[in-house]
Amino acid sequence: MNPLSLTDIRLTRKDWLNLIFAVIVSRVVIYALGLWGVNMFMTGHYAEQPLLQTICRFDCVWFYRIIDNGYDLIPQWLGQKNAANWAFMPLQPLLGWVFSHLTTFEDPINNYRFGLAFASNLAFLFSIPMVLMVLKQLKISAVTRSAMVWIVCFSPYTVYSSAGYTEPLFIALVAGVFLFSYRQQWFWVAILGMLAAVTRNLGVFLVFPVLIIAIQHYGIQSFLRFKTPALKVLAAIWVIPIGFFGFMTYMYFHVGDALAFGHIQIAWGRQLTNPFHWIIFGFETGGPKLYLTIMALLAFALNIYLVVRKYYAEALFMFICLILPLSSSLNAMPRYAFGLYPTFLGLALLIERYPSIKTPMLCIFSAASTFIAMGFFGHHFFTV
Repeated sequence: MNPLSLTDIRLTRKDWLNLIFAVIVSRVVIYALGLWGVNMFMTGHYAEQPLLQTICRFDCVWFYRIIDNGYDLIPQWLGQKNAANWAFMPLQPLLGWVFSHLTTFEDPINNYRFGLAFASNLAFLFSIPMVLMVLKQLKISAVTRSAMVWIVCFSPYTVYSSAGYTEPLFIALVAGVFLFSYRQQWFWVAILGMLAAVTRNLGVFLVFPVLIIAIQHYGIQSFLRFKTPALKVLAAIWVIPIGFFGFMTYMYFHVGDALAFGHIQIAWGRQLTNPFHWIIFGFETGGPKLYLTIMALLAFALNIYLVVRKYYAEALFMFICLILPLSSSLNAMPRYAFGLYPTFLGLALLIERYPSIKTPMLCIFSAASTFIAMGFFGHHFFTV
C-alpha cells in the first residue's frame, strides 16, 4: 500500500476553531456588505426586493422552479421563452426541497429560497474541512492550510456559497473524491463521485482523474491483469456516472432528448465552438469580456502550474472543467474556476512555494469578494 494512504488527516482543535471562525466571519461580511451595497448604491426594482429574493438570484431561481414545478416539459422562460430548467442537475434542488421544510413562510417560494441558501451554506461548511483534509493528506504545511481556510472563505466568488448555488457542494464532493482516491478508499470515491455528477454535469468526468490516480497507486499492469485492487477501481468508475445516466434517461422519457441539459444551453447563447474564438473575442471586445478573458487565462495558467508540479489527475479535471465552458462562452468563467477543488489546490501549492504572496492574495480576494457580492445581490450580470 502507498504510504501516502496512511496519513493522519484528522483535524485538530485549532483547525476546527480557525475553520469555524473563518466561516462565520466570512458569511457575516459577505451578507452584511453585499446587502449594504444593494441598499446604498442600487436603485429601482432590484433594490426594493425582499431579502430572500435578493439572495436567491440567477441560477437559484432555476433551482426553486425545479422544486416548485419539476423539470419543464417545454422551454418557457427568459425573454424569448426559449429556455428551460433542463440545464440544471437535480441534487441541489433536492437538498433545497429538503431544507425548505425548516421554515414555514406563507409563500412556499420563500421556503424554497431559504432551503437552497441553507443547503449552499451547509455545503460550504463541509467543503472547508474536506479541502483541509486533502491538503493534510498531500503533506501541505499547517501554516499554508491555515491560510487556505481564509483564502477559500474569501475567494472572489464566495458569494455563490451563500446564495443557493452548486459551487460549494461541488467543491466538497470533488475534494472528497480526490481525498479518498489518494487514500485508496474506492467505495467513498464511487458514492461521492456519483453525487458530484448529479450536482454538475462536469462531475461525470471524475472517472478520468480517478483512473489516473489508481494507475499511480497500482500500475497499469494491475488493470491489464484485472487484479483485485484494479477491479475495485473499475467498479467505482462504473458507479460514478450512474446518476448522470439516470438523469439522461429521465430527460429522454420526459422531453424526448437525453442530452436536453446540453442542447438547451443555446437559450443562453452557448454553442460549442473553438475556445480560441472566445479568447480572441474577449480581447477584441474589451470591457467585461476582456475581464472574463483575463480571468480564464489566469485559471489556465494555474492549471499549467498543476502540471508542472506533477498533479496530473487534478490538472486534467481542472482542464476539462475549464475548456468545455470556454468552448461555448466567456460568461461565468471566473465562477467556474473558483468552483473547483484543483483551483484551491493550485493556490495552496503557490502559497507553500512562495509564502510572501499569502497576505496580498487574501487582501485582493477579500476586496474582490465583497465587491462581487454587492454586484450579485444587486442583480448585475457581470457576476454570474
